[in-house]
Amino acid sequence: MIRYLPLLLSGLLMQSPVSAEPQDVRGWLTAMNRAVHNLDYEGTFVYLHGEQLEAMRVIHTTDTDGERERLISLNGAAREVVRDSASVICVAPDARSVSVGRRIEGAGMRAVFSMDVDGLSRWYDFRLLGQTRVTGRQAQVVAILPRDHYRYGYRLFLDRDTALPLKTDLLGTDSRPISQIMFTSLTLGSAAPAVTEVSLEGSENYAWTQSRPARVVDTGDWEFDDLPPGFQVTLHARSPAGDGRPAVEHYILSDGLASASVYIERADAEEGWNGGSRMGAVNAYGRMVDSFQVTVVGSVPAVTVERIGQGTRWNGEP
Repeated sequence: MIRYLPLLLSGLLMQSPVSAEPQDVRGWLTAMNRAVHNLDYEGTFVYLHGEQLEAMRVIHTTDTDGERERLISLNGAAREVVRDSASVICVAPDARSVSVGRRIEGAGMRAVFSMDVDGLSRWYDFRLLGQTRVTGRQAQVVAILPRDHYRYGYRLFLDRDTALPLKTDLLGTDSRPISQIMFTSLTLGSAAPAVTEVSLEGSENYAWTQSRPARVVDTGDWEFDDLPPGFQVTLHARSPAGDGRPAVEHYILSDGLASASVYIERADAEEGWNGGSRMGAVNAYGRMVDSFQVTVVGSVPAVTVERIGQGTRWNGEP
């Protein structure tokens, strides 16, 4: 899971100053949504989850061709991600692997920075909490609070001048932070360097993988009953069998902000996993359905992954 951290964290900020300071929650979030796609910036941020602290350098630029972003890990296993408007390349030198895939809008942590406030108001309460100081800059605090126990909340610290998120707290069911992202240094505007191509020198001996783009399709031989309120299937991808690996069905279910992944593959009953587990903010739940292993994983409460897993049904031929 740690090796995918750059993909989960990618997309943290924005560009030009807000023309006029927003007066309400909707105004602040609208300004933030515009901001995260338009900023030229360079910075270092830390990600605290559980007992682990990750540090990363990020460079983000925009031009007539769209966005480009580069993330470089500063501690732990070496890894680097370059993302543009169409693709994502992830290089892990320690694992000697390169992964190439299509960019998916609104995935992972980026969902909180491109939300539809109107569509989410049924499931979340949006509030202004006051002002504070983060990374040496004045910030407006915005809370996104769940209306039930099936999703986490957020606390966003938005720069008063630009509406860029300087700090983001993911709030557990007790309203306490269970993970935090915060900039420790930040350079805005033209002083930020350009995003260069990812270095692939010596990677000819790496293991290369190219993921197929996920897409909305019918759910095939699977259906999802009694989902948590607001959750629905938004993406579906199939990975064919190969090199000793079984075929895997991958579904993403989301309420427009929170999301969980469902992985389904054939498995022997004695090798199957039933029950739940947790790592930081991420909960997982597994169960056997006929001759298939169903695994649900997401940054959502345990009750959410369990309800999704319990509602997963097989309708195909044996």
